[in-house]
Amino acid sequence: MSEARNLILNSSIMLLRIGCVDVKYFATLGRENIGKTLELVKKRAEELGIKNVVLASTRGFTAEKAFDAFKETDITLTIVGIGRDSFPKDLYGKLEEEEHNVVFSRETEYDYPDLVKAAYRRFCEGVKVAPEIAMIAAQKGLVSADEEVISIGKWDTALVIKPSTSDRFSELEIKELICKPR
Repeated sequence: MSEARNLILNSSIMLLRIGCVDVKYFATLGRENIGKTLELVKKRAEELGIKNVVLASTRGFTAEKAFDAFKETDITLTIVGIGRDSFPKDLYGKLEEEEHNVVFSRETEYDYPDLVKAAYRRFCEGVKVAPEIAMIAAQKGLVSADEEVISIGKWDTALVIKPSTSDRFSELEIKELICKPR
């Protein structure tokens, strides 16, 4: 048996042992996918026992949708915006009142290597953003670097990530892809 065929056979056997997880590929990218993304994230968080969801939200649209979607759960949301000036103050207050976290990337010192950002963007912008916001949340001490989180990079991209702080960036692990645009 050729070495390549043997490798494929061994990989197939390993897949059978660990099982398979569905990945959703959206036909189009955009905010119209946020409802399905949140549904998939909620389901996967429940399956894995994940208690922290990190998400990007610049003007509050995604944060508001996530707040409603996770209202009846024990999941803590960490919203990462760009700047305080573009995020709705009333939503900020509502999230904090319900013990969710809101942080802004412009108020956080971190390093995210340009070559890594460029490589992740080859998948899609959300795959670049998801590790970045998980790292920002860990940098601020809002999520533990020892526990997996689900990170929603844009309206249509979600990853299971073991985060790290930027000074330990090489320890960040992308564990699963839940969804992304094709």
